[in-house]
Amino acid sequence: MTKGKIIGGVLIILAIAYMGLTSTVVKEGQEAQLTGEVAFNPTTVAQNFWKENAKDYFEKNAVDLNQLITEANGDFSTVASKYGHYSMGDSGELSFIVKGSGVVDTVKNKLRAGYLGVIPDGYSGNVKFRLQIGPVFKGSAVRDSISLISYKDYKNQIEWAQVSVAFHDLILKEIISTVDMNSIQGKSVDFIGCFTVGRPSQLVITPVELTVK
Repeated sequence: MTKGKIIGGVLIILAIAYMGLTSTVVKEGQEAQLTGEVAFNPTTVAQNFWKENAKDYFEKNAVDLNQLITEANGDFSTVASKYGHYSMGDSGELSFIVKGSGVVDTVKNKLRAGYLGVIPDGYSGNVKFRLQIGPVFKGSAVRDSISLISYKDYKNQIEWAQVSVAFHDLILKEIISTVDMNSIQGKSVDFIGCFTVGRPSQLVITPVELTVK
């Protein structure tokens, strides 16, 4: 064996030994203990807000449904700065938190994207109102109505979308599952919910509170 090969072999051995001394073996799932970076969990984000802030936040920021419709007069952008919240800060989809009461005239609880048709008390216009009851919820009105949660806090659109799904899971569990949908038709309800501006002839509201009178 030549002198060069001997030196090369010694250097390789020293390198391997150094790596062993300076590296740390971390068990799978415990990476955060070393890096300090906590794995993203959309369920935790939603649950923390729901437990700590939801009731006060939604009740404080909800505008009377009839009042909102009257003031908007067909153009919700005119009351955006007063009552609304844009999904991208100052742009994107426009959402509102509303409160109201009404009579359930339609129950579609056998659909994947189920809903209740509601006639709001005191309303005499042509707009149709739906309260989403899932299990599939359209849009992201609840997430997009919360000014305390920003898309800027998330790495990508996948994480941002997962937060919305987590809210819908909570609503299904905490709100919808407590109501007997088989006997609700014809009854009066109180509700607080969120909707994103879409078709002018129809408001699709995702309830965050729903009480059968």
